[in-house]
Amino acid sequence: MQSVKVEIRNVNSRYSLGAIRCTAALALKENRVENNEGRVYFAFDGDDFNPQEITEFLGLEPTNIKRKGSKIPGKLPNMSSWELSTERIVKEHIDIFKMSAQIVSVLQPKLDLIIAAKTLFKVEPRFQIVLTFSGNEEHSTPAIGFEVETIEFLGAIGAFVDIDTYKH
Repeated sequence: MQSVKVEIRNVNSRYSLGAIRCTAALALKENRVENNEGRVYFAFDGDDFNPQEITEFLGLEPTNIKRKGSKIPGKLPNMSSWELSTERIVKEHIDIFKMSAQIVSVLQPKLDLIIAAKTLFKVEPRFQIVLTFSGNEEHSTPAIGFEVETIEFLGAIGAFVDIDTYKH
């Protein structure tokens, strides 16, 4: 539920309750997200590992890390994670094929290290797609799929795929 602040001035004027409701409805309509949003990321998840050690082991800088028990505003992570993500894309057409291939192209040269990291750090690889669909009925929903190379890579490292979808 999205909230919109509607300021009402001159309460003693001619505005009726119906006009105020109409103004609020228009403000909500104008604030509605008109584009789809999406991102794709690869993550290592585990009970309690040091994400910095994975960074050093792989020689890749993550876009996000969480440490089990660390204080994150509004959350207390119950596991540690290391993530490598695409940028969050906001536009009418979201290309999951392209975004997935982008992440895999960075990870592919590290295939053997990723497989070794699973055992060494006791972590599980996850391939995550996060999509939020536009409230605009004229926009198409994003196509979700993977190139053969992406599927082969995910199979080789034993990753599972998680797709989260939301609607504005």
